[in-house]
Amino acid sequence: MSSIDLVILGMVLEKPQSAYEIQKDVEYHHFPRWTKISVPSVYKKVLQLKEKGYLRSDVAKGDRFAEKAVYSITEAGKAYFMSLMESMAEQPVTLAFDFNAMIANLNKLDQASAQKLIGKLRQSIAAAAEQSQAYAGEYAGIPLTGRTVFDQQRRVYQALLAWLDAFSAQLAEEGASLP
Repeated sequence: MSSIDLVILGMVLEKPQSAYEIQKDVEYHHFPRWTKISVPSVYKKVLQLKEKGYLRSDVAKGDRFAEKAVYSITEAGKAYFMSLMESMAEQPVTLAFDFNAMIANLNKLDQASAQKLIGKLRQSIAAAAEQSQAYAGEYAGIPLTGRTVFDQQRRVYQALLAWLDAFSAQLAEEGASLP
């Protein structure tokens, strides 16, 4: 399953674009914030999708008379896009957070150090939640599908903060078992 394939094909399905425009669209939609997509990998992936027959390119006049390749989706690309959509909808949803490695090792620390790290994690999650809310306000005019991702992020951050508070309280209760 390739999230980057799905994103690029969806963007080109909406409207033909150059690779540069697709990169800018990825940045504009903040895809690297909530998916495993990096902006530098977009151009390479566009070329791969073209080689596989999912995209075609037409030469168009660009700014200042420079020519550029504008990519559009092929019928094979539309079929691949739909298969990716189906596959994504059917696969199990996993939530992997890098901070879980830190959580799993808190029992190796004294109570004060563990609680201090939990406090720092709480601040990081709260800051990410604030930044996400700011983005949601800044991009309030985007389509429903984009706005709902902001809402999803808001709810996940709220749930993480509530979970972290409960975990911190449990850790404090069981503090005698820490070194």
